[in-house]
Amino acid sequence: MLTKIGVCLGISLTCLRKQVAKQRAKLVASLMICGSFTAYAIEAPEGVVYCYGKTIVEFAFDRSNQNNDVLLTVDGKTEKLMTAYSWFGSVQVPPMGFKFAILGEGKFDPLLVFEDYLLDAEKHTYVKCN
Repeated sequence: MLTKIGVCLGISLTCLRKQVAKQRAKLVASLMICGSFTAYAIEAPEGVVYCYGKTIVEFAFDRSNQNNDVLLTVDGKTEKLMTAYSWFGSVQVPPMGFKFAILGEGKFDPLLVFEDYLLDAEKHTYVKCN
């Protein structure tokens, strides 16, 4: 590029302007490409985000059917799960603030949803962090 500009300097100012315009166009194009990748890399959460240590949990209702399923995302991995709105056995009085349970797997079976926090099967409390 410098040699082209150097040759242009000897020839005319018009040639120099053309070279600068070409380089500017390349820069703008590369910024547009980088900008488009950045837009796809950062995804806004659809639901409430909860945190416990380094674990990030988010859920949002799946409105594609009438089953009251949720999309549960744990550390970037999403799966569709069922919900239960009654307290287990319905014989006991539900704890204060209980809304529903997400029926997942492992430590998320169940994931209890309360007014202000989540509680997993290992009794870890996830608090809102968004």
